[in-house]
Amino acid sequence: MKKYNQFEIFRFIGALSVFYYHTRVHAQFSPIKLPFILEHGIAWVFFFFLLSGFLLTYVYSNKNLDTQIFYKTRFFKFYPVYFLSLILTLKFKGTIIYNMLLVQSWIFNRSLSYNSSAWYLSVLAFLLLLFPALLQFRKNKYFTYFVLIINFYVYYFFNYLFKLNSNSGTVLEFIKYNPLMYISTFTFGMLLYDKIKKRNIYSFLTIIYIIFLLFAPYNKFFPYNSTAISLSFIPLIVFLYLDNGFFSKFLGNKFFIYLGGISYSIYILHRPLYIIFEKFMGEMTSHVDFLIYFLMVFLMSNLAKYLVENKFYKYLCKKYLNRAI
Repeated sequence: MKKYNQFEIFRFIGALSVFYYHTRVHAQFSPIKLPFILEHGIAWVFFFFLLSGFLLTYVYSNKNLDTQIFYKTRFFKFYPVYFLSLILTLKFKGTIIYNMLLVQSWIFNRSLSYNSSAWYLSVLAFLLLLFPALLQFRKNKYFTYFVLIINFYVYYFFNYLFKLNSNSGTVLEFIKYNPLMYISTFTFGMLLYDKIKKRNIYSFLTIIYIIFLLFAPYNKFFPYNSTAISLSFIPLIVFLYLDNGFFSKFLGNKFFIYLGGISYSIYILHRPLYIIFEKFMGEMTSHVDFLIYFLMVFLMSNLAKYLVENKFYKYLCKKYLNRAI
């Protein structure tokens, strides 16, 4: 099966954008001004969900999915680094059980507790639980209608709730972090795979679209809404998947694959590491502080990738699945 390594660099860009967004919110100085799409890391979370649905469907569309092995491999891949992130928060209260069970996004006022970035993993865990059933439902002729209807529903439901209670913290928490709001994006990624076919002429279109994402007044075209933001990333995924030209080959180089490989650890560890940074270094007040923090996250992410995501993952698969990875 062909590996689409050209997506890896965008995982890294997305994780780095989330890192930058959270740092900018908490820092006591003005960081470097970046294009809107790079400053607002929340937009990339929709890209992650869309791409996950797309690539999981690509991987399992033409082979039998063993549900037990699927769940175990996903757990072995994601949970150990996440558990490490909880340890790094240096806070242990009874309510941490919600986070350990990855259900914090279902509980009001708990979504951002301990590791505020991990609400994404709580949502992803729910979507991965649904995936085998959704993959089976995908064979039904009504799957397309289901995906389109649920995306339209989320779009209008979001706007209705936001306009009705735009100042309500509970409503904002629900529409931003509740797993039910992301079934639409994930299934759209699944449907997207079914609707495209391979071509060789998309390098130019990919470059043009990336320039659009970087320099267009993104916030005017695409308000914060899961359906709208997901739609904005669809051309990028389509162009990258369809292209077999020079640009995809460039994006698939080993260095970009390496950066994509550490993106999950960057995403899940950067908030706990910020807590540690503040504990020992104080508030972030300068670009030097930012550089120290970035290097701290970068080095820790490399260690987590090598020791936990690679070595420990292989050990778990060999021990509990009786197979080498």
